[in-house]
Amino acid sequence: MPNLRCFLLGAALLPALAACAWQGPSLAGQPGLQYEVQSFYDGRAMEAQARCPNPRMAAIVRTTVVEQTPERLVMDLRYRWVDDTQTVDSGASGGSKIVCQDWGERRFTFSHESDGRLRPIAMSGPQKWGRRSRRG
Repeated sequence: MPNLRCFLLGAALLPALAACAWQGPSLAGQPGLQYEVQSFYDGRAMEAQARCPNPRMAAIVRTTVVEQTPERLVMDLRYRWVDDTQTVDSGASGGSKIVCQDWGERRFTFSHESDGRLRPIAMSGPQKWGRRSRRG
């Protein structure tokens, strides 16, 4: 019976361990990079001349590598964004309508880390706190 308990315990823990090893969706062949890009964008970007101050990158639909060196990678991204905080009352029908959503394009710069991973370090376009990174 102890072997059965060990087997069942191992089977129960396997999905949790697999989830820890998964790094998220890949981008440009890099596992987990899509999550890194979205987090970088979500924490810094503004859209629509700052009328949409809290956009969230909903989907990345195109990537184009512009430059690749041993130190860095520069990539243009096309994406869909939405700012859930900017809504208007839809009147008698009830509810609200999101007014801040659109497509966007930005240039992202990544550093090559010593462990082989890419880390976003800059992006073009309007950003919070008066930051605007150099383009590429």
